[in-house]
Amino acid sequence: MGKVAVTAVMIALLAAPAHSQSMQQRQEERGKNVTKTPMQIEEEERAQRALQADRDYDAAMKRSKATTPSTAPDPWQNVRPSPSTAKKAN
Repeated sequence: MGKVAVTAVMIALLAAPAHSQSMQQRQEERGKNVTKTPMQIEEEERAQRALQADRDYDAAMKRSKATTPSTAPDPWQNVRPSPSTAKKAN
């Protein structure tokens, strides 16, 4: 009998946070003003910073593509023999 009582108490303790969360969701659905927890506020701020970083990255990539030449320069062009001199040597 004691084990059953302990098990019932443990289940009740584990279910309490889930019940609390569902109550908050119901209050939000009804339109009641529910204050956000510090964790929720921090998560929203983190999401906003990530979104802003993505926007900044996309803008930088667009600026980079506009200034980058369409053909990449060949850094070894002065080292390699030209195709005309290579054919003459053979």
